[in-house]
Amino acid sequence: MAPGPAEYTTDVAEKATAYLTAVEDCLVLLPQALAVYDDARAFTDTTAELGQQESVCDEHRRRLCGAVGRARPEFSALYLRGAELTELFTMVDAVPDAAEAFVRDFDAMSPALAEATARRLQDMAALVCQASELLTRAIETYVRALVTDDSAPPVAGAVERITELESQCDQYRNEIVARAFEQQSTADALVVRELVQSLDAVPDAVEDAADQLVFCWSDM
Repeated sequence: MAPGPAEYTTDVAEKATAYLTAVEDCLVLLPQALAVYDDARAFTDTTAELGQQESVCDEHRRRLCGAVGRARPEFSALYLRGAELTELFTMVDAVPDAAEAFVRDFDAMSPALAEATARRLQDMAALVCQASELLTRAIETYVRALVTDDSAPPVAGAVERITELESQCDQYRNEIVARAFEQQSTADALVVRELVQSLDAVPDAVEDAADQLVFCWSDM
């Protein structure tokens, strides 16, 4: 038997909260990994934990998208925007995916980093955590509006701040690459450039998901 409207919306709201919490739990491991990068065992353990948490995100997303898809035809905001919501969650999923790809790249390359470079990478990771938290909180508020059929709260402030954080990450990325080519051999500098580009994919994914949230919000 298909769930009734109240049961369905409650299920989606709960699963959305669980998924977004899992994403936050995954991203917080990113700066933790970089903080211990010079301790091989600690870094490997944190990398493995992040990978496990990314798998948890995948499982939560599958359950959430399944819950969204089980809606009976009705004229609720949640049902009418089911496809847009599923696309939003898929784009959010690119964030923990990118974080896992970065720590795997870092583990494989095992680069020797200058202190200033390591510090800037940690700064980037901290900004990513801020941006991802803004994103998940804004989405959770948006989903809550959908399940209650309330007017969607403004998301422009959160999205604007996410854009600012992504731009700051770009500045740090450029600074890291420039310093590497000034102070290191070309071969080592190329490794650093590839590594920082891998990290930069994380805030890029956050910004892309934020743009999708704006699209969803503007359609309400």
